[in-house]
Parts: sequence; structure tokens; C-alpha cells
Amino acid sequence: MRKLLLVAVAALSLLASCTVTAPFAATSNTLSKDAKVGTSSYISLLGGAIMLGDAGINLAAKKAGITKISVVDTKVTNYANIYAKVETFVYGD
Repeated sequence: MRKLLLVAVAALSLLASCTVTAPFAATSNTLSKDAKVGTSSYISLLGGAIMLGDAGINLAAKKAGITKISVVDTKVTNYANIYAKVETFVYGD
């Protein structure tokens, strides 16, 4: 019974996830009502052994046609360090 409980706890810990969204940077530029939002992201597998994509600020701004950046946010989702996704959100005009 104890072995089964130990295996169940280990399996649940591998399925645990964490998502954090935080402000990364801001400038003195004001954010208008008509602000655009650009996104970019990358995926990391097996603790960074495999990384796919680009979560750069410049790429996100370029995708949305932003020339004047106001705010940059970053969102990180991590599943037991086996799979992680990093997203960058750029707001501006």
C-alpha cells in the first residue's frame, strides 16, 4: 500500500504545473486606447535540452507592427521542468 501511495505522489508531482505572468519591462511611453499587442514564444523540452521558437521582444513588436513599445509582459508555464512555454507580450503603438 505504501509503494502505491509513493508512486501516486510521484506521478502527481510530475503532472504539477505552474504558470506565472509578470511585468518584464516598461518604458516612459504611455499606453493608448488603440495600443497593439504583439506576442512571441518558445517551448523548452527536457529542462532546456530542446528549445523551439523565439520569445524575443523585437520579434513580438515586429509581428504587431509596433514601433513605440510601452509595456512588456512575460508568461512562463512549466510542467515539472519537462515541458515549459515562455510567452512575451509587447504592448505599444
